[in-house]
Amino acid sequence: MKKTILIADDHDLFAGGLKLILETIPDFEMIGKVSNGKELIEFLENHEHIDLLALDLHMPLMDGMQVLPFLQRNFPSIHVLVVTGQHTSATMDLCRNLGAKGFVGKDASLPIFKEALQEVAEGREYFQSVRTGMPNRNHVINNSFERLRETFKLSSREIEIIQLILHQQDTNTIAEKLHLSPLTVKTHRKNIFKKLRINNVVGLMNLLKEMGGG
Repeated sequence: MKKTILIADDHDLFAGGLKLILETIPDFEMIGKVSNGKELIEFLENHEHIDLLALDLHMPLMDGMQVLPFLQRNFPSIHVLVVTGQHTSATMDLCRNLGAKGFVGKDASLPIFKEALQEVAEGREYFQSVRTGMPNRNHVINNSFERLRETFKLSSREIEIIQLILHQQDTNTIAEKLHLSPLTVKTHRKNIFKKLRINNVVGLMNLLKEMGGG
């Protein structure tokens, strides 16, 4: 049976190119194309099961970063392959934390893209290596969490809680994993948001994207 794939990308030319590629792979069947996160959610709520989602990050109305936590909560069986022009280590790490199974740049070669499709469709991970052009550069510099820690003087505990928040863990689950009381976790969360000058998880994701884009 063919694997069904949905494309979420607001660039018709690129989406059309993906469609042509998929037509050369007998194991896949493209069942639709949406242009933003809201269209994506409507499609998923009104159609049969989808095996694989090829997701662009930069879309109007609701972008890929906002979509990923929703998919993780509501459609965990869908395997997400992020296909983006923002191919950085920080962005890739963030997408992994938000539940993506794979990540490739829009400049990936055809063999790499096909391999990513196959691996992610089977439930395995595929994260394309980032070529920095600076092989001796310390990867910590590109790590958005490290930048966040240094810029806002966060503790290791606060970084742990941020990562769990991005995994959509609730207060009680975070408390259990870190052996803290729920009240302590709530206090940490309040202090973190105050330090970062944000009000919600979307603000946290946007800030991490900014930190990773440096």
